[in-house]
Amino acid sequence: MESSAESSQYRLKVPAGDESAPGHGRWFQGALFRKAGIDQAVGYAVISRIWQLLTGPMTQLLIVYSFSSATQDYYYAFSNMLGMQVFVELGLHVVLISVSSHEWSKLSLHDGRIVGDAKAMSRLVSLGRKMLRWYGMAAVIFAAAITVSGIYFFDSNAAAAGSATQTRESVAWMLPWMALVLVNSLQLPLLPLTAILEGCNQLAVMNRIRFFQALGGTFVVWIAIINGFGLWALVASALVRLGYESYLVAFRYRSFFEVFRTPPQQDQVDWKVEILPLQWRIAVQGILLWFANSLPLLFVFRYRPEGEAAQLGMTWMILTGLQGASLAWIETRRPAFGGLIAHKRYAELDRLFFRQTRLSMMAMTVAVAGFCSVVWWLGTRDEWLFQRLSGRMLPIEATLLLAAAMVLMQFALCTNLYVRAHKRDPFLIASIISSLTVATLQVWFCRYYGNTGVALGYLLGVGCVQVPLWTLIWQRTRKEWHGIEGHHD
Repeated sequence: MESSAESSQYRLKVPAGDESAPGHGRWFQGALFRKAGIDQAVGYAVISRIWQLLTGPMTQLLIVYSFSSATQDYYYAFSNMLGMQVFVELGLHVVLISVSSHEWSKLSLHDGRIVGDAKAMSRLVSLGRKMLRWYGMAAVIFAAAITVSGIYFFDSNAAAAGSATQTRESVAWMLPWMALVLVNSLQLPLLPLTAILEGCNQLAVMNRIRFFQALGGTFVVWIAIINGFGLWALVASALVRLGYESYLVAFRYRSFFEVFRTPPQQDQVDWKVEILPLQWRIAVQGILLWFANSLPLLFVFRYRPEGEAAQLGMTWMILTGLQGASLAWIETRRPAFGGLIAHKRYAELDRLFFRQTRLSMMAMTVAVAGFCSVVWWLGTRDEWLFQRLSGRMLPIEATLLLAAAMVLMQFALCTNLYVRAHKRDPFLIASIISSLTVATLQVWFCRYYGNTGVALGYLLGVGCVQVPLWTLIWQRTRKEWHGIEGHHD
């Protein structure tokens, strides 16, 4: 067991030239930030989410004012259909972060270029080159398959609308849908490169740039909505995201990726041994998770009255935004987790994990409590604008059900990140059971109780099945893999 001084030295050590090091910026360095577990990576991720949450109400007001209920239904249905990207990506993004973080424990940046152990560098390069080929093919498949799937689903919606209590208004959706899929397809080949950057501990720089991406994206969407572009606002937002991701890879980290232009000279990552065993498990889980999280909204869009999909979509978007912000405390520690595991510093790993998880849980609980209070308050107002905004979100009862499920899920998501940082994934069977249960319960209750049924089904599935199963797996693997009962302070 290392001494506390040695552990502290490892925690604070940042490779020379690493631009994510604390010394490269003045924000988030005060004692208060350190006590709250906020460094640059966490800070920029959180303020990006805070910006989105602060400007989100304005965006929703613009949508409510400018979009009809039917157009808003399509707006959220588009986003859920795009989630079918998991069918072609097959979980590689998560694997890339984990594998590259282990190699990065022997590497660093110097003048923007990778330096360090030649074997680790060769393995990192081989990983990146393999992933570029994979995602290039995935982009082509995604563009063709998702375009056709969307056209079939939305084109057949007019007939399905007759089974609902009212007929949905006609919306010009085809061209925006095709353009949206194309832009997202162009972004796919950039995904493995940004994932490698995350695994290589560049989150401070990346999150700072993504903060400005969030700023730019917000204003572009507002301009598009105000000027009557309707569903094209989604395309505009995707273009901003593509532009910033391209800047990261082609300009900001151009020197970083120079070494990836030539084939590796030494050891290479073995796809079958080191990637495939983890990838296929995550791929299956990702696909089932899409069914659990996206299928209910698409079911509501297709079979429930006009406007219900918009209510579910808006509330779900806000709650998942809160969850994403509060997960920043733990997600930005994935490279650190990988490095500590590579060096078998399990006691320090546990201390870091438990501290960040507590902060993440506190942030999520406070955030959803505030949101539920706002939803309740809106329901008490009789002004036209507040009534219209309240009418485009779930009622307070359904919101409370979804919020409770999100808080319960928060700890399970943290433990999932902890376990997968070991480059293993024992969640397959549990994820299959829980995702199918969550999806089935939501659709089943939706048939009788609409959106309230969706929220109830989600809470029951998450609270009674998914969270208990994932927590048990985390406890068992932590004990077996570390050979101890575990450390907790």
